[in-house]
Amino acid sequence: MKINAFTLVADLPENIKQQILQEARQTFESLSYPVDIEEELENVENSKMCDIECTVDVQKYYTEHVR
Repeated sequence: MKINAFTLVADLPENIKQQILQEARQTFESLSYPVDIEEELENVENSKMCDIECTVDVQKYYTEHVR
């Protein structure tokens, strides 16, 4: 599977999706203000990779870079 900025997190292989969700959870738990973590994780799962770049280091998961 090619993974790039426009890949949906929900379409990723399960192991990669779980890694991204774990990294996102850690980010949300470390925030200095409260967020609904489960709701935010659902948002991450339904996002494109480029939409979560501020939350997760998605570059390391890319197999294809789009110009």
